[in-house]
Amino acid sequence: MVGTPRVKAQQALAVARLWNAGAAQPVHIRDAENSSWGIELGGRRVVLRLTSEAHRTREQLEAELDFVDHVAAGGLNVAPGLESLAGQRIVDASRFVASGERTYAAVFPRFEGRNFEYYSADIDRPLFHLWGRAMGRLHALSQSFKARREFRRPDWPDDAVAGCCASGVAEDDEALPLRNQLIAWLHGQASEPAHYGMVHGDFERTNFLLHDGSIQIFDFDDCCHHWFCWDIACALWVFRNASREERAHYLGWFLEGYGAVREPDATRLERFPDLIRLRTVALLLHRLRKVQSTSAMEEEWIQRTRNWLRSPWSW
Repeated sequence: MVGTPRVKAQQALAVARLWNAGAAQPVHIRDAENSSWGIELGGRRVVLRLTSEAHRTREQLEAELDFVDHVAAGGLNVAPGLESLAGQRIVDASRFVASGERTYAAVFPRFEGRNFEYYSADIDRPLFHLWGRAMGRLHALSQSFKARREFRRPDWPDDAVAGCCASGVAEDDEALPLRNQLIAWLHGQASEPAHYGMVHGDFERTNFLLHDGSIQIFDFDDCCHHWFCWDIACALWVFRNASREERAHYLGWFLEGYGAVREPDATRLERFPDLIRLRTVALLLHRLRKVQSTSAMEEEWIQRTRNWLRSPWSW
């Protein structure tokens, strides 16, 4: 995958020892935009994340941690960056990882808890209410966040995923015109600070855990400045193929929880189906851009997604 550091267990362990000399038991979690590892660090499990500069600059990584600190100070249960032995939270680990780009490391606490289960009793009003309430708190805290001049996350048009970057993608007679239409709509929205600010960018099932009736949030790698309703679309996108009745329940329950904290963005949520389409196009373009050659599984996902975009659909 373009931009993902290729890391072996011993390399991950060597980097983790910059946080604790006794670091042990590296377990590979996954390679996506980052290479992630579970590590035993001073008697507790943590997550080591290795990021290529081709994906995020050091300044962007620092800005991510600033935002996480801000929402943590406001009482949100999030995973903050941990300091290395040298007192840094973002460490240049290039000497440990063979790559054409600089590689940066960060370490985060690993939460106890579980992901919700599809097709189970989890999929009911309490889950969506809790999820929506957590997002509402995140956005409420976002409104008081002031990014440092030198450490700032991108505005959404400049973010590869949220901005539906089309560079590196072959001419596409279907996805690109739809992308341009939806992006133009968002660009044309009047400035409304109450509904615009830092968003998580990927607040979906795999990036939070349920534990003792609360939500624990992590992986702010996609955070950027955006309309808050984008976060809601990213969260509920996975349910786009549920029945129409189910989708209505899920969004309604989610907004109940969200509305208990702050007023939802009624204007842009009127076009929630278009936000879901835009999220779909964003992920399609990202998938097309990030691979040199596609596997059969990738090709199947791409074709299925193209077919979905062609179909008549509304939330």
